[in-house]
Amino acid sequence: MLKINMILKCRIALIGGLLIALSGCSATFTYNNIGWLSAFWIDDYVDLSKQQSKQAKALIKQSRDWHRKTQLPLYRQDLLSLQELLINTPSEHALLAHFQGAKAHWQALVLYIKDDLIELALTLSAQQRQEFVDAIAKDMADDVAEFNEQTASERKQERLERQLDTYEDWLGDVDEQQVALISQANNDFQSTFLLWQSYKQTRLDKLKQVFFDPQLSREQFISQLSVVITEREAFMSDELLRLDANNSKRYVQLLINLRATITAKQLKHANAEFADMLKDIDQLIADE
Repeated sequence: MLKINMILKCRIALIGGLLIALSGCSATFTYNNIGWLSAFWIDDYVDLSKQQSKQAKALIKQSRDWHRKTQLPLYRQDLLSLQELLINTPSEHALLAHFQGAKAHWQALVLYIKDDLIELALTLSAQQRQEFVDAIAKDMADDVAEFNEQTASERKQERLERQLDTYEDWLGDVDEQQVALISQANNDFQSTFLLWQSYKQTRLDKLKQVFFDPQLSREQFISQLSVVITEREAFMSDELLRLDANNSKRYVQLLINLRATITAKQLKHANAEFADMLKDIDQLIADE
């Protein structure tokens, strides 16, 4: 429920595109070993020289240490605040503000690593830059191919099954009324996949223009790459921003509607999930 696992994901962007997500079977293991694990992820996108690899690993470790010290305590407080919201009667405004705050944490990380990422990008050869953008383009093409393998009805059903699984993870068994609420919200959801793909392509096109424009001075390269890395919404269409905001409001309304139906047993189950996540965060903070 509530996509809280997103709070525990510390994504590190490599030159505006490579995402190293802390997820999988053990968030604590991945988080604490991000320095050497990053080599495997980076190799999927660009073949770095020994010096560049050393530079990238140092950046990732430094960012992880900063994140552990300054950001994880904020995530812990956010999780406690969210738990308090759901114990009581959450309002649309309070929930939307909470999720907006979670996005701000990601932006704080991006701003922290931006300058070092650009310094690393400056060392990439033309071949490495081409390799990098080709890898991103392939990921995008694979996503579209997977999307097209299903009909709209099949995608909707799969999304519903994932949502039901998630809510059952957080609440235990859900009753017929709760299933009906989740199903209705799923029907009302407006797909934005193709709009997101368009956004990714626009951003990638700008990255390619920065990477391969021989007329750019060093200062212009740094300035324009900074935009690619940090100004995400600048590459989004008005329609994507509108639909994304509408879907967020629908999601929040579902949480409010579900809260009115949650039993004492389900609330106890949810609180146990919160406790587990707080324990994970405390362990990550302590593992210095």
